Amino acid sequence: MSDSATQLGPVPQRLRNPADRFRLGKGNCGPVTLGDYWQWSGSSLLDNTERGIVAEFLVALALGLTESPRLEWASFDLETAAGTKIEVKSAAYLQSWHQERYSTISFRIAPTTWEWDPESQKSHRHDPPKRLADAYVFCLLKHKCKATVNPLDTEQWQFYVMPTSRINNRKPDTKSIGVRALSKLAGGAVAFSEIADAVAIIEKDLRKSGSHSP
Repeated sequence: MSDSATQLGPVPQRLRNPADRFRLGKGNCGPVTLGDYWQWSGSSLLDNTERGIVAEFLVALALGLTESPRLEWASFDLETAAGTKIEVKSAAYLQSWHQERYSTISFRIAPTTWEWDPESQKSHRHDPPKRLADAYVFCLLKHKCKATVNPLDTEQWQFYVMPTSRINNRKPDTKSIGVRALSKLAGGAVAFSEIADAVAIIEKDLRKSGSHSP
């Protein structure tokens, strides 16, 4: 392996310690920690981007997949020990800003044209477009009171779990889906404690059919 390949290859990912300290000049570690940075940068949990990451974490937590950090650039959000690729989508009625009304719930499910492969370091074009995950978990922050909303409380969420094949069969060209259509397609919502069982059923069917995404 060349020196340039060694120096410019992917950086190994690991969970950082929130107690890790910033170096604040002259090589000294100050009292400012990585935990302080996370608190500063990620406390607005109702913001769309941050809420989406919270949703991913909740699903990862339900599936026991928090041993390694999330990858921002991956083509799907999570992968189980069995190799099942999972896409996590989130939505909420409440936002952090002033609202005249509750937000309309819509989850994006459009097939994608381009995929980034971290192993080959290349982009792949899909023609026709395709959905890259084996299963979807849709996370709806259902709470409707701003005074008490708390994205850390799983009782304020509801989850819809389904195999991608069902979306492909019934909504092949659909780009987004509302909560009523989603509930009908998924057969209803599940609680946080039921996510793992719902995914296990999908994995069992995938093993029988041998239809995991490549």
